[in-house]
Amino acid sequence: MKRLLVLILVLLPALANAGQITMVDPEEEQTENGKTLCTYQNSIYLFTYVTKGKCPYAKTFDTEDSEG
Repeated sequence: MKRLLVLILVLLPALANAGQITMVDPEEEQTENGKTLCTYQNSIYLFTYVTKGKCPYAKTFDTEDSEG
């Protein structure tokens, strides 16, 4: 019983982050209205993010929101 409780406590943080991914090193593109389009992608996921300034190097997304 004690081992099961320890196993649950070890796995709980991983389950809490299920459905999220942190992406890095986006491609940046300027839009017509002067904003920056940030594109984060890998072989599985594609995310876009629009900002007024520079794209963050790393950003966490919900995997359900992937465009790919």
